[in-house]
Amino acid sequence: MPMAETKNKIAKILLDKGRLSQEHYQVLLTESEKIGLSPDILLETKKIIPEDEIAQAKGEIYNLPVADIYGLSVDRDVLRSIPVETAENYQVAAFDKKDGVLKVVITDPGDFKAREAVNFVGRQKNLKIDLYTAPISAIKNLIAQYTGLAVEVEEAVGAAGSRFAPVGPSVERAVSLEEISKSAPIAKLVGSILKYAVDNGASDVHIEPLLDKTRIRYRVDGVLRETAMLPGHLHSAIISRIKVMSELKLDETRIPQDGRIRVSVSQRMVDMRVSVFPLLDKEKAVMRVLDPVKRIFTLEDLGFWGSGAEIIKRNLFRPHGLLLITGPTGCGKTTTLYAAMGRINQPGVNIITLEDPVEYFLPGLNQSQVQPEIGYTFASGLRSVVRQDPDIIMVGEVRDSETAELATHAALTGHIVLSTLHTNDAFGAIPRLIDMKVEPFLVSSSLNLIVAQRLVRKICLHCKKEITLPEATEKHIEQELQGIEEIKINDFRSKDGHFKFYRGEGCSRCNNEGYRGQTSIFEVLEVTEQMQKIITSGCKIDEVKAEFKRQKMIEMIKDGYIKALRGETTVEEVLRAAKQ
Repeated sequence: MPMAETKNKIAKILLDKGRLSQEHYQVLLTESEKIGLSPDILLETKKIIPEDEIAQAKGEIYNLPVADIYGLSVDRDVLRSIPVETAENYQVAAFDKKDGVLKVVITDPGDFKAREAVNFVGRQKNLKIDLYTAPISAIKNLIAQYTGLAVEVEEAVGAAGSRFAPVGPSVERAVSLEEISKSAPIAKLVGSILKYAVDNGASDVHIEPLLDKTRIRYRVDGVLRETAMLPGHLHSAIISRIKVMSELKLDETRIPQDGRIRVSVSQRMVDMRVSVFPLLDKEKAVMRVLDPVKRIFTLEDLGFWGSGAEIIKRNLFRPHGLLLITGPTGCGKTTTLYAAMGRINQPGVNIITLEDPVEYFLPGLNQSQVQPEIGYTFASGLRSVVRQDPDIIMVGEVRDSETAELATHAALTGHIVLSTLHTNDAFGAIPRLIDMKVEPFLVSSSLNLIVAQRLVRKICLHCKKEITLPEATEKHIEQELQGIEEIKINDFRSKDGHFKFYRGEGCSRCNNEGYRGQTSIFEVLEVTEQMQKIITSGCKIDEVKAEFKRQKMIEMIKDGYIKALRGETTVEEVLRAAKQ
């Protein structure tokens, strides 16, 4: 959609109502100009405002009723009153037909081409059109009923199976894998798999061989879910199609290969990082979905709060030093780095990044992707970056001794350096750097801040209910949170004296999971003068614990318990994440 037709009416009305902050509004406008999507579309995809409120705002602006269509299964004849091409192109769907009236939900009521397309259908079929709006995920669920993954898989498998099914165990196939990978049914099948991932907010897609099947799994909100099972004889064709799309070697099946796919989904470009890995007799493909529109752009959005958030913000504006985000793979470290850079991204600041790969594109940053296969590594990149007059350097990950040493020296010579490290907790980054041959006195003088984090699923707001935990669990949590000055623990008690905890019962809006979305639990360790002395004197554990207490550091699991008391997540999620 050309920028001349884009709108920010919804964002503006939510700004005027105080539901959208001025900071968020300005970032929406800036990013809209950069990537060519309207602020209203960005607002919906970033999920910083509940989609029900966005739907209500649309209803007010365009004088349309809001339809309650969550979990609605529409009769196929009613659904197909609007052709599938029209539904997908204009994001509209029919949900009821009675007495010559067709009820249709529309994602963007301000899109007059969409309205005209729907009215044209009505005139053709002699139907009166009643327009409604609805939350975007509910409309997508309706559109998915046209050609959901199960329907498309069934159609594609039927077409592909008739052509590529094995004839017998000893028969040689005359058709090449490249020919198979380009065939219409296989291309459509892979396209459906990728589209489902983007439309359902999956972070990863797994395509893996079983004995005589191919299993498709998606990671949504950090949890891997099996979604489809395909005939095993199609596996090689699917993998070959993915290789063709990501420009990998078709005839190489013995070693891992990495690539990248760029696809157009729902009127925007989405990148997918591809990894093909050899197993015993077949290959497995995993694709990481890198959707720039879904980036969350403030620390508060990510779950940072209180003194921990203030310490992070303060250290971002120091003249030099090293800031590390730690945690296991998939815990949101890179997203936190982007949120931090978004806060310090100003016209007077030169920010250069070294990434593997560049996951999201931020206006105002100089982003570079390392390529180890040609000798362009984090270490070699750091040597060159310091000659680019940077104020802030972001290094995707400290992986080896050379990168650790160079990052440390850059932090000592007048630069803010942001990076990530794989450790279990915040303090663990210090011995990890020392293990990488960085001298303790260099660690103490260069390191400003360490943030450790995990991701937990958020309770679905639409099926959330209050529960009481076992007395022993309550007492344990109460004991853990004693002495934390930033909360008043008794404010979380009900009238009977028990703490209020919550759980999602499961509903159509969360696919009966009880969870929807993710937030972080975290701990922040500031390298103060006292901490510097502890590092150079050998990191004695009793001195470290005393410094934690002096800093009033809220440990990660305690932050999780606080978020559980606030009704953001469950204790089960906190304990699961803490075990990682």
